[in-house]
Amino acid sequence: MGLFDRFKKRVKQPTTEEEITVDENSEEAALAIAEREKNLLKINNDIQKNEENQDIFEIKEEWDNLENETLQNPFLSSKSSKERKKLQRDKKIKQTLTSNTKKKIKDPMLTTTGRKLIKLNRPIFNIDISQEQVQRGGRVIKGGPVLDEILEELEEDLLSADIGHTSVLELINLLRIQLIGIRINKKIGLEEIIERIVKNALLSLLEVGYWDFDKTIQNFLSKETPVIIMMVGVNGTGKTTTTAKITHRLTNLGYSVVLAAADTFRAGAIDQLSLHAEKLGVRCIQSQRGGDAAAVSRDAIESAKAKGEDIVIIDTAGRMQNKTNLMNELQKIHRVTEPHLVLFVADALAGNDAVMQAKEFQKILTFDGAVLSKLDTDARGGAALSIAHATGRPIVLAGIGQEYQDLELFNPKWLLDSILN
Repeated sequence: MGLFDRFKKRVKQPTTEEEITVDENSEEAALAIAEREKNLLKINNDIQKNEENQDIFEIKEEWDNLENETLQNPFLSSKSSKERKKLQRDKKIKQTLTSNTKKKIKDPMLTTTGRKLIKLNRPIFNIDISQEQVQRGGRVIKGGPVLDEILEELEEDLLSADIGHTSVLELINLLRIQLIGIRINKKIGLEEIIERIVKNALLSLLEVGYWDFDKTIQNFLSKETPVIIMMVGVNGTGKTTTTAKITHRLTNLGYSVVLAAADTFRAGAIDQLSLHAEKLGVRCIQSQRGGDAAAVSRDAIESAKAKGEDIVIIDTAGRMQNKTNLMNELQKIHRVTEPHLVLFVADALAGNDAVMQAKEFQKILTFDGAVLSKLDTDARGGAALSIAHATGRPIVLAGIGQEYQDLELFNPKWLLDSILN
């Protein structure tokens, strides 16, 4: 069953359209249209303010203080379930409309060390709702309990696809804003209109700050060598295997690669990376277990410079984001090597855990993009949507199998189709 099947069945019920839409000349229609215009004006004003601030980008500090948690309102518990839900929904809508203007923005096309990323040259899939919306005639979508019920069912379906709770809430609230007050063409079913808007919104999550891995590497190499890629992530996500896959991809493009075995913490990690290097025909710079990871990384860079090699990939130790001493080691590696790219490796099978890991990791160490491993075994794929939404950084590569060649440039449209179908 596809993501929208249950939703479509609900919307197609004979009485649903009459309960959701009203005649354009009715008082309810006028109120709905006025609410829509007010919300859209607010969104446009926020976007304009956001664009005006684009000229003053600030590179985010590598080590951020944890944000204070929002305290719950003690008076909510005394209200009915329906009242609490309405208050929470209104609060979320307000947060959705204003969140982008409250935060200092980092240019999504700059790396953690201020280098330029190359934006992906792929047409963005846009839905032109003018085909569904009419200026006169038709029927006007109003708010109300039936629309709320349908959106709640859609919310459940999205959550079942492993899309994070925060992402789903924001999407549903924006969807509510877009729908209420719209005049729809009677020739197009309401379920089709909502499905198109949802698909467009989901795709926009995946394409936030999206950049082309191959072209970015090529651009870096045209200016200096060696190009340094730092691999980071928590334990057990397949970081070393992903490092080997990236090495295979780059050597096939004709680049010379040196691996730095900076995972001096885990038993067998050095041997594992050395074995990959031997199979791939590249050099691996290493030290004894327990050695200084930053020194190993620096030695690999100096060795690559001496031999005129193109790229150094630093395979760091997997670590939980709450281990301060291990995270400090990453800070040291980053400071010593000044990498061109920092890539966060996430496990697609981890679902929402992967989202939380990426979000918490980014509070301590920023990264430029994510690599989603084990995507071939993930039946839902919502983690990719949520990682992009929660961190503002894109998925740029995807592991789709066990072999070295099973690494592809991430395709947002392909993943979205797999989730929805």
